[in-house]
Amino acid sequence: MEKTLDVVRAALESKRVELLRSIRSQSSQLTIGEAEHDLIDRMQGMCSRDQAVTFLDALTTTLAQVNTAIQAIQDGSYGVCVECEQPISQRRLQVTPWASHCIRCQESREQRQHMGVDMATWPEAA
Repeated sequence: MEKTLDVVRAALESKRVELLRSIRSQSSQLTIGEAEHDLIDRMQGMCSRDQAVTFLDALTTTLAQVNTAIQAIQDGSYGVCVECEQPISQRRLQVTPWASHCIRCQESREQRQHMGVDMATWPEAA
């Protein structure tokens, strides 16, 4: 089991480095170019920056999940759903090693988000 966790930790560390590189790369697209004098150029620049921000948001969210998974390995809670505290399936962890929720809880979470229920106030909203 320890050997498996070492492999997972190495994969997570590799993913972390990859995400940090991508974040640095995307961050460079947020600068305003001096050539944006024309209104159309400014609008196109704004659209490109909006897309970069959306992508950066996804990257930083994944980075936070990877960091949390690395911490979970260190504290011995890796592979346990943070919501229901049941084991996360090995198949799910193979696909998404930074998963913090089992499939059932993840689907429930996504459904609540889709319905527009604030996750922080979910118990009060129920």
